[in-house]
Amino acid sequence: MAVISGPVFGSECLFALTICAYRKPGMDEEAYHQYVSEKHAPALTDLMVQNKIVGYTVQHNTSETKKMMGQMFAELPESNVADYDCFIHIVFKDVQDFINVKNDPHYKQVVIPDHGKFADQKRTKMVTGWFERHIAEGQAVAAEDGTKANGVNGH
Repeated sequence: MAVISGPVFGSECLFALTICAYRKPGMDEEAYHQYVSEKHAPALTDLMVQNKIVGYTVQHNTSETKKMMGQMFAELPESNVADYDCFIHIVFKDVQDFINVKNDPHYKQVVIPDHGKFADQKRTKMVTGWFERHIAEGQAVAAEDGTKANGVNGH
């Protein structure tokens, strides 16, 4: 495993790919979210587990959930609210693990063609970075050595 040192503590990191996704033009919101949850995500789950992916989550953003921003940040201009339909987070220890997912025949034959059924691939954006977890299951997360939580190791 190629290890990249953590930016703060010099320790091993977890990394995340975040996909800021839009639905295919003409597809309604409900159909999009149902497709992502019931068809696309299950087509990837086993493949990601087999390739040591640490985490895979989808945050669904609907017209209704976007309204919550007004409750949480009343002072925020509406134009500052991201209009993506969902955010996908894929967490891994080594970038090669994700590359292995993409190189798998199942990914090439099933997952890639599936994107055309629900995703606006021209507008969708992606970003990578290191991943920190400071709270998990409602609890502050401590470092492996028992010191104050820093999250760099994904704990």
